[in-house]
Amino acid sequence: MYNFKSKVSQIQDVYQIRIDVPFAVKFVCLYLFEIDDQKVLIDSGLNMGNWSKIFFSTLNDLGYSIQDIDYCLITHMHLDHIGLVRTLKRKNKNIKIIMNDITHQILQWETDDENLGELKQQAKKVANLMIKYGLNADDGKRIVQFFTFWPRYLRYQKPDMIVHDGDTILNDLEIIWTPGHSFGHICIFNKEKKYLFSGDHILSRITPHIGNFIVPTTLSEKYAGYNFANILHHYLKSLDRIDELNAEIIFPAHQEIIFNPHERILAIKEHHKNRLSEISRVIKNIPKTPLEISQIHFGKDLDEINLYMALSEVLGHLIYLENEGKVQKIEKDGKFYYKS
Repeated sequence: MYNFKSKVSQIQDVYQIRIDVPFAVKFVCLYLFEIDDQKVLIDSGLNMGNWSKIFFSTLNDLGYSIQDIDYCLITHMHLDHIGLVRTLKRKNKNIKIIMNDITHQILQWETDDENLGELKQQAKKVANLMIKYGLNADDGKRIVQFFTFWPRYLRYQKPDMIVHDGDTILNDLEIIWTPGHSFGHICIFNKEKKYLFSGDHILSRITPHIGNFIVPTTLSEKYAGYNFANILHHYLKSLDRIDELNAEIIFPAHQEIIFNPHERILAIKEHHKNRLSEISRVIKNIPKTPLEISQIHFGKDLDEINLYMALSEVLGHLIYLENEGKVQKIEKDGKFYYKS
């Protein structure tokens, strides 16, 4: 069992509750603050080991209990952000759980056993594409296992409020839909204080993973005008939207508080600009599979999950370039190659 530890910091009138996670990001941050005499929690944390015990103990040290919290806003549906949402609702039936519409639909779909057949079918489609992009058949089988296994760690909780892009709650917290790291990802902007709670959308030292995931058919139909494949396009557009807010402080879900939001956003955009240029350069008149390109950028000595993450990250950039008309996709011997 993991023995998690917590650390609390107060940044102006916001409590940052930082607790370890057994992932590369090392820890996850939840944020607690008051607005209009209502106590608001950003994200619910991880449902693993003694994480919940540490979290509730830390709340008590601050003079709060879970019964004191009025709202919990979920930025996205990854395990370290949504894991305890059902526990919070069980311990405090009056807490209002808030999710983006897309997050809710995918959570509901992935946690319903009746949808397992469709989930496997969609996972096989992704795996077959990844094989065409360079992976071998065994890697493809592991992708199917990954997409059908990890939802078992999720627990469905019906939200008390479903929000969409541009909605405002408590008169001052604006919901900003920021797809990229997750399709349903949202940031929460305190318009009066100029605080942005960015989840995994903007981090202080690394850029979040931008890749391609699976979605239920019903969601594809509901958001028919949304190109789920070109996720990097949406991510970069949402960075511009965030920049226009002129936030004074960004509170991310991992790493350090960001006190220079504009500079950090520019740095992230520059990173992706450089990555796009690098990819274009290595395939200039030399067609390569996305896997070959990912190995140039991220190396070959990767475990299974990071092999897929690296490939999907490169694919996000290739699909962006393809939509811009800057690269061409070629099929040869059952594999897809790209060249610029």
